[in-house]
Amino acid sequence: MLAAKLAEYDEAYRAVKERSSAHEAKLAELANLEEQQRTSRELVQRQRADRDALGRPGEKHEEFRAELTAARKERTEVLKAECDALAASSDGLIRATLSVSRGFDAVQTKFKALIAGSNVRANKIDTFFEELAKESDPAATWETVLEELESLTLLEPDAEISSEQTPTLARLGLTVADQKRFTPKLTPDGWLDLSLAELSDLPDFEYRAKEGEYIPFESASAGQQASALLGTLLSQRGTPLVIDQPEDDLDSDTVQQIVSKIWLAKNRRQLIFSSHNANLVVNGDADLVLVCAYLTAGDQSAGHIKEQGAIDVAAVRDEITSVMEGGERAFRLRKEKYGF
Repeated sequence: MLAAKLAEYDEAYRAVKERSSAHEAKLAELANLEEQQRTSRELVQRQRADRDALGRPGEKHEEFRAELTAARKERTEVLKAECDALAASSDGLIRATLSVSRGFDAVQTKFKALIAGSNVRANKIDTFFEELAKESDPAATWETVLEELESLTLLEPDAEISSEQTPTLARLGLTVADQKRFTPKLTPDGWLDLSLAELSDLPDFEYRAKEGEYIPFESASAGQQASALLGTLLSQRGTPLVIDQPEDDLDSDTVQQIVSKIWLAKNRRQLIFSSHNANLVVNGDADLVLVCAYLTAGDQSAGHIKEQGAIDVAAVRDEITSVMEGGERAFRLRKEKYGF
């Protein structure tokens, strides 16, 4: 009888002990959960404090982006004014027009580097930027492209991509399949670097071949280019102007036109010419002439200033006469022949 009661007691004790152990395990688990909750709460508080310390980076980014856009517009206006000034100073011989924000070389280079290894063909990227440059407002379209690229950058790895999400990228030639290839290569830092790449304003220069008709400046003859550029330089004010042999590529009539502009220009800035043409020296009324010669005849490795002074200095005048198409004798023969 006593043994039975003892066995019953042991069984009850074991059951109570098991329940107590289960309660202790649950209490320990609960304590662990409470500790995790406390740690998570502290982490959230620290992260919130860190975030607050950053201010509002999204708003700051938009603010700085707007400032960058404004600075670009200001630069464009300055360049447009310079194009107009160039046309005016050339007496209309040069026409300069500005293609605004159509230079994507820097952006294109950065974009190719960013998505390198994505198996998107290089010619597809080239075509994309060619189409982008054809937009009526390339800068505005590029901002839209950046927004779409940012949305791809922030996607989860297994997220789907649709043309509705990136309509501008798709319209300009980068298909959804292309986007799926290069999206894994996009990073926030890479996107930010791309967004800061400069868009260039490209000036286009033309030469007035005749009234109302212009040709690309590079298609003009060497003489036409030289005449237009010399006339432009001589009409501007500024620091001393140094030109090596300005008579090159100019015919006699054009040289005389340039001489007339020299008379006006010398009152606005100092002019320093190196020339083999005595007409520029004499007709341009040079204030100071430096005659250069070799130290040793036949040895063209070193030189010196042989004579210097105004045109009315006899030695200088003789040197000028010696280079005027055959020297004094030839000049007198022409005088006698043509009755000058």
